[in-house]
Amino acid sequence: MPSTLVAIVDDHEVVREGVRLVSMTSQADVKLVGSSDSVSTLLDQLGRDPENPALTAHGAKRIECDVVLLDLSLADRSRSASNVERLRSAGMKVLIFSIGENAALIRESLRAGALGLVRKSEPLEHAIEEARNIADGKPVITKELAAAIDGDVEFSRAALSPREQETLRLYASGFAQVQVARRMGIKQSAVKTNIDRIREKYARIGRPAPTKIDLRIRAIEDGLVEPEADITTAEKHL
Repeated sequence: MPSTLVAIVDDHEVVREGVRLVSMTSQADVKLVGSSDSVSTLLDQLGRDPENPALTAHGAKRIECDVVLLDLSLADRSRSASNVERLRSAGMKVLIFSIGENAALIRESLRAGALGLVRKSEPLEHAIEEARNIADGKPVITKELAAAIDGDVEFSRAALSPREQETLRLYASGFAQVQVARRMGIKQSAVKTNIDRIREKYARIGRPAPTKIDLRIRAIEDGLVEPEADITTAEKHL
């Protein structure tokens, strides 16, 4: 299994150095590829265009990164949600790395696409292990994260788009991805992307669905599929 590529954005040098040292000795098989006090500087380090993080900066060497440990409150006063969005647009998953006391900021970051939270009071080895979990698609649930979600009814559902709901309804009813694509009139790769996003959204709110059976359970819970629904039932809605 390849190493998980991790970066950190934190305005405390001692924290960044600690993560660097722990990543070198961690049993979680991670590699630190970037370390900075701001998202803009990290994107520059990784060869991304700060104005359009999805693109490689002109003349720069692009460095891949799986997960970024991101502090909620940085010295440059940048908005947490904006930082998460920029990193996500660069193709990186985000794990909030903070004291975890501001539920509003946590919720804002989750809405922007962050996938979990680890407290700075925990051993740094724990943060590294959770970064690996995030890279592997596993949810990171803490008391602080649960409290932030419980305080906002918007997180009771996964907030799936209409296209994602239709994908889930068909897929959870028993159709294969190629069949879902044919019925929706889209490419199979688009179906796979929808399913990946659906899983990510469910994991973000503490309702992981790593298997097709799990997705069916989530679809039933959210009223997208009847418990007794099968392919025949799904076809009636087409």
